[in-house]
Amino acid sequence: MEGEEDDALLSKAGQGDERAFNTLVLRHSSFVHTIALRFTQNAADADEITQSVFWTLWRHAARWSRERARLRTWLYRVTVNRCIDHGRGKGRWRRLFRGGSPDVEPADPAPTAEARHGAKDDLSRVQAALLTLAPRQRMALFLVAYEGLSGADAAEAMGTSPGAVEQLLARARKRLRELTEGETT
Repeated sequence: MEGEEDDALLSKAGQGDERAFNTLVLRHSSFVHTIALRFTQNAADADEITQSVFWTLWRHAARWSRERARLRTWLYRVTVNRCIDHGRGKGRWRRLFRGGSPDVEPADPAPTAEARHGAKDDLSRVQAALLTLAPRQRMALFLVAYEGLSGADAAEAMGTSPGAVEQLLARARKRLRELTEGETT
């Protein structure tokens, strides 16, 4: 089954072929789990979300239509929705980045203790500010800034329009700027 296209595997899975479905899970579970883990910051929650996403795929495989969405885009969308729903159900949000964003690493390989402390403070302020964003703003920012999706792809993953994603990003950036600038002045 290696090398088979996702659409062919989905068609077989829709007919009850568990081997085809397992191939899809092996192919895409790392991607789904990574998104869930980055968003929830909890391995057990990420496992639960990943299982839920693939259970949904199994249930919908027989009705799969390539014309409606590519599988990877559909997986983004379902994962995004599960992350947001999961956060609402728990009544809490965890930090967006585990241990910090890769973009925040200091350029100097041997920074001074003062520089390390300042960078940690800056990162902590940004992470705290991220927690104040509305879930959809945070997810739009996560998909575009961290996952590298285009605005159109993020919109498709979130089930909204590119214009709505741009609005979410603009509001998120404005709010982050207000919060982080307000603390430094």
